[in-house]
Amino acid sequence: MKKTLLTFAALVGAAVTVQAAEEVAYGNRPFYGFFLTNGRYTNATEAQYGFAKQTFKATRTNELIHELTDNVGVYAATAIDGIYYAMPYQYSSSMSMPEPLPMFTYNIYTDRVEQMGRWDIEGSDFKPSDMTYDIKNDRLLAIGFDSQSKSAIYEVDRNTGALTRLSLLKEVGGVIAADAQGRIFTICHDGALYQVDITRDYTMQKIYEMPYSYLTSNQSLEFDMTSGKLYWASNCKDNPRHDGGYSTYMVEITLPVIGPEQNYTPNDKYSFREINEIGTAARFQGMYIPYAVGGFEAPGFATDIQTVSSPDGSYCTINFKAPTTTFGGEALSSVDGYDLYRNGERIHSEKGLSVGKSVTYEDKGLTEPGEYRYDIVCYSNTKGDGPKSPAFAYVGFDSPAAVSDAEVEIADDFMSATVSWSAPAKGSHGGTFNPSDTRYDVTRLPDNVVIAKDITDTQVKDNVRRLMRYSYRITAKNSYGASNAETQEFIAGTPESEFPVEETFENPTAMKLKWMTVDYNNDGLTWIYGTTLGQGVFGDYEMTAEYIISPTSVDVNTKDADDWIISPPIAFEEGQKYSVSFDIRSLTNEILNVYVGCKNNVESMQLVKSFTLNPPEYAEDGRMILQKYTIDLPESIGGTTACVGLQLATPLNEQYYSYIQLGSINIDNSTNSISAITGDNGEANVRFDGSNLLIDGKFNTAALYSINGTKVADIKGGSMSLSGLNAGIYILNVDGKAFKLAVR
Repeated sequence: MKKTLLTFAALVGAAVTVQAAEEVAYGNRPFYGFFLTNGRYTNATEAQYGFAKQTFKATRTNELIHELTDNVGVYAATAIDGIYYAMPYQYSSSMSMPEPLPMFTYNIYTDRVEQMGRWDIEGSDFKPSDMTYDIKNDRLLAIGFDSQSKSAIYEVDRNTGALTRLSLLKEVGGVIAADAQGRIFTICHDGALYQVDITRDYTMQKIYEMPYSYLTSNQSLEFDMTSGKLYWASNCKDNPRHDGGYSTYMVEITLPVIGPEQNYTPNDKYSFREINEIGTAARFQGMYIPYAVGGFEAPGFATDIQTVSSPDGSYCTINFKAPTTTFGGEALSSVDGYDLYRNGERIHSEKGLSVGKSVTYEDKGLTEPGEYRYDIVCYSNTKGDGPKSPAFAYVGFDSPAAVSDAEVEIADDFMSATVSWSAPAKGSHGGTFNPSDTRYDVTRLPDNVVIAKDITDTQVKDNVRRLMRYSYRITAKNSYGASNAETQEFIAGTPESEFPVEETFENPTAMKLKWMTVDYNNDGLTWIYGTTLGQGVFGDYEMTAEYIISPTSVDVNTKDADDWIISPPIAFEEGQKYSVSFDIRSLTNEILNVYVGCKNNVESMQLVKSFTLNPPEYAEDGRMILQKYTIDLPESIGGTTACVGLQLATPLNEQYYSYIQLGSINIDNSTNSISAITGDNGEANVRFDGSNLLIDGKFNTAALYSINGTKVADIKGGSMSLSGLNAGIYILNVDGKAFKLAVR
């Protein structure tokens, strides 16, 4: 993921009060956030990213709790009582802008993700940079900016994701937070803290200057409602550590105590301190800090919470244990009772609770089946209410969960596919569920052919004729509803048998119906199609497959190239010889490997030959001409159905750049070869390798002529493919010396 915030004006000099870093009080309590990059997970690699959990005492000990994949990132997020609201995007390459995706919610307690509506503004390039929850006014707020660096604050509809602009900002704010009184704050790119009146445009007051500037990457601002302190996950080029923004640090800001209806002023006393690093080279946003109304000494979270829908689906049983620690993490001496809430309404209160006591309550006040949220709040008569301890239940008979372990096995002739899966063992919402009632429908995509309906088996075979890219949708259903799962995509159907089998990349959409592009090292950099960059680099515009690395696209996840283009299945005729040719050019030396395999996936591939792609010189007209490379395929391929793969395998160079254009792949009968060379080689050694004519040693000019003296081609770089030449006698002239070639 490679999306960062814009960089803006430098810090204005200011007098600040700095407290030395020390251990945070009640540091064992957790906070949450979204890492776009991070190298300090305790349970994941640095290539993984997503929502994580950490504590104030150990901010660098990050536990990944929900991973995102498929180059889906998050611009901004915030949480309401453990439910995240996130504005995502999908990143395709460094050559194109990220595409906004519909807003989603993520439940940190159940790991459940639900899609909402689109958050983006039609006709605008607005990008959110932070979100917050205004608890007093019960609303979601987002801050962001557009390509003209105009910054604004928006209200977010928590049901649809739609944005409503509330106010434009005079300065460009990068983060946003709301305190318990509904006052709104931002930190701008000058590193100062501002209070914002969001009822009017351009009304914001600078209240506290800090020694930071140039907000360089993803970050977040959030109040701790328990202590009233403001926390900033800060990443700034200019900072007290002078590390150029290499690390993301947790900054604690203490604001003065004022009345609930007052506003802050620059004359008030403020202080800040850096607690600790959140992550090295980490991009962190969406900070969420759980809180307790009663404070740090109030009872903590209930534990061992379970909800169970009754066998007849009519009521819900809630089980839990009373806390043994305070919200601040100390040993709890006493707890006096608890209140139980259903969907925000208190339905039960019980006194006489003791520390660690097991509790069971049956909620028989339900009038209809459905999903319910329960919140357990344990309290002390002297210390007050502890935090909400959430539990989620679906009460009533339930539809099946989606099937798991869905796989597709392609037959050796590519003419059939077998789909298999594991049956769901629970309901899609965790309600009352009978697995024996489950039936399955299987639909082939994208042509929407139903290949099985109302079956009980967990395997089905499908015959396919048309060669193209497919997947299957498996629907698990009962009388209460259905859930869907899709298999991975695959290519199957009648193998290609008409030669040449050629791909010119002029129509990337059609190409992807039959050819596979594989980012095998999963670093987000792979073959792309249809950019216009070649005009400025190679001197002309060609529709090609391209592999591009630039210093701005390289991050900690970038690896040595392991990127593939794999042909559709091809029926090779027995007794025939075949070769594969590439029209290709590059700015740097590149290592490419040719493979063949019985399937169109990397795992089945066997190496045929490696070759080095050398950048040719530019022609007189300023163009770098595509060069042809031809590799003979093994004779054993005749009489089989197989696929041809091209792997880019160049190690990442120290300059962090690479640009390759692949103009075409041509798989054809290998009818042309050199059967004889006659003449005095002199200093230049003329030889052949399969269908390639090679000239070793020093020479100035070389050209190939037909027997009647017509020039066929100039030879540059010491090699030429003879594929496509008519059989016959040719004359090779190297620095005035002639060689006779017989091509058959």
